[in-house]
Amino acid sequence: MVRLGLRAAVLTALFSLPLHCTAALAQATMPTLFSGSWRELIGADTQAEDPAEDVLILRSRLDLDLQHPLADDARVHLGARLWHVAAVGHEQGSYMPAFRAHFPDLGMRYDAVADLRQAYVQWDTRLGQLTVGRDIVSWGAMEIASPFRILNPADFSQGLIGSLGQEESNLLPDMLVRLVRPLGPGSLDLVFLPFFTQHRFSPFATDTAMLRPDLGPSLPATLWPLLRHADLRLDRSLGDTLMQALQPPPATPLQGSVAARWQLRMADWDLAAVAIWNWDRLPILRVNPDLAVVLARFAQAGFDRSKQIALAMDPQVTAAEDRLNAAGTGPTDLIQAQWQRRLTTGVQASGELGNGFSLHSDVAVSPKVGTALGRVLLDTQFQAVRTGIFQAGLGVAYQRDDWLTLIVEGNYQYAMDVPETTKLFLSARHQVTLAGGGVARLGPGQPWTLQLGGMYGVTLGDWAVLPHVAYEVADNWRLGLGAVVMGGDVGTPGGLFKTDNQVLLDLRRAF
Repeated sequence: MVRLGLRAAVLTALFSLPLHCTAALAQATMPTLFSGSWRELIGADTQAEDPAEDVLILRSRLDLDLQHPLADDARVHLGARLWHVAAVGHEQGSYMPAFRAHFPDLGMRYDAVADLRQAYVQWDTRLGQLTVGRDIVSWGAMEIASPFRILNPADFSQGLIGSLGQEESNLLPDMLVRLVRPLGPGSLDLVFLPFFTQHRFSPFATDTAMLRPDLGPSLPATLWPLLRHADLRLDRSLGDTLMQALQPPPATPLQGSVAARWQLRMADWDLAAVAIWNWDRLPILRVNPDLAVVLARFAQAGFDRSKQIALAMDPQVTAAEDRLNAAGTGPTDLIQAQWQRRLTTGVQASGELGNGFSLHSDVAVSPKVGTALGRVLLDTQFQAVRTGIFQAGLGVAYQRDDWLTLIVEGNYQYAMDVPETTKLFLSARHQVTLAGGGVARLGPGQPWTLQLGGMYGVTLGDWAVLPHVAYEVADNWRLGLGAVVMGGDVGTPGGLFKTDNQVLLDLRRAF
């Protein structure tokens, strides 16, 4: 279930073109800089097929950013973000928009969030440039998706609707200590993250598209009818509580993550070797079988009180409840999470080919060795599969002055420890994906911005297209219109996300 959010995040990056997040040394005499932006977005669902889906959504965002020199060799960077989200579901028994709050047919819902993002102090020392605080580490040569962007947690909570017009990756800042210093003919980048931070995600960030009766465990009654009436997207406190109940790794420096990257410049090429030792933020889940029986049977009744009473007298249900009560099980006994370390090593390369063309490539391997794993995948019965992962990507970019950027990338992923007979959920043992996009700025003064992102799953046969057009209606005011359209078989990301197709209108003010 969690893997669905991860695959969505890869697709959201298609509208983050170009995505350049490499670290750069700041000037010692940096002036005080203050900037910000305000953005409103309205989305309309074009395929609201289920009562648990959103019909309309309104999102407001305010970003504030401050950079200030503390001394000639030190500086501070502070960044904050305020969110407000209002979502509208269906009226009971119909697909008409509902503008009042009621349960279970999910009318108007609200969510307000304040995030402290960048908050760090940076010094130029004898050893090199030292950074302490909340920041983002974004390695990798691939522009759309890189296997090395795994140090920081990511925000998958908004699904595809969160990506349109977004001008940064979905990585979340985290506490870290970072040192960049010369080493031999190149430079060494050392990073230490002392605490474990979970991804920000919602099981139903894409309108419960994955919860379908033809997928999941082959049980007499599955959980999907009940889950279709649940929505955790706008209840972040509940999501945080659930994650704590899964007992994540201890938040102590001894349980921290470390990473190193050594980069070398040769002629027109940047070459780097990367090693990352961190926690995989997706655990292996195990659900108590008696709990699964109870929930599955009550899922048949939905919210019909009379059916719930009848099922409560079912011998199979009562026996499962008796075993649960006799065992005195708590939350951590009913649902257990097994957290694993992850080792990722590899190389990256990027260089100029001339005439505006550039080439970039990432090759990474995450072996399954002892307590370390490459990745947790799911089979079609939602059972966790531990496997080592080999990933290789190659991309070509084209830049024409300051008005046109084009990118085409191909990615190959091999699940090394998955048997050939095992069918994976939203993935494949050998998987090839093509992705690309472009940004064009047109007109006198370039008031028009045209964007187009897309992907095609060569192996799975799914696809996505994300067009967007924006116009600068006044100084620092931009109005945009876009869409999210996906398709494919039911067992593919495009097929599952197609019920979340959106038409989106956004307004932005920068200052």
